[in-house]
Amino acid sequence: MLEQKFYVVIDDDKINNMVCESVIRKLHPNNKVVSFLRAEDALVYLQNSANPKPDIILLDINMPEMDGWEFLETYAKNTSKNEMARVFILSSSINQADFDKAKKYPEIIDYIVKPFSKDKLLRAIDMMNMIK
Repeated sequence: MLEQKFYVVIDDDKINNMVCESVIRKLHPNNKVVSFLRAEDALVYLQNSANPKPDIILLDINMPEMDGWEFLETYAKNTSKNEMARVFILSSSINQADFDKAKKYPEIIDYIVKPFSKDKLLRAIDMMNMIK
C-alpha cells in the first residue's frame, strides 16, 4: 500500500477539483486533500505557518487572476527549498510551449494532461519517488 500524503489541488474548475480529490482518496483513504479555486487563496494557505505543509501540489496553469506560472514563481520565492512541495502541473493544455516552460522549473516534477486518473497519479508518485 502507498504511504499517506497531503495534497493541495489548485484549479479554477470545481469539477476537476472534485475528481482529483476522489482519485487521491481512492488511492489511499487517509490521504489529506485541500482544494483551491484561486491560486491566491492557495498561497495564503501555504504561507500560513499554522497549516501543514503539503507533500504534493497539483497545479493548473490556465486560471484567471493569477495563473499557475505566477503562483509557482511566488510560491518558490516565499518557500524555503526544504519546505517546498513536489509540484505537478495538471492542465488541459497540450501546447508544446507549456511543456517546455514546465521543464525550466526545478520544482515541477512532471506535467500531467487532464483528465486526471488513478493511473496518472500512480505514475506521478513513481516519478516523484525516483528523484527523491
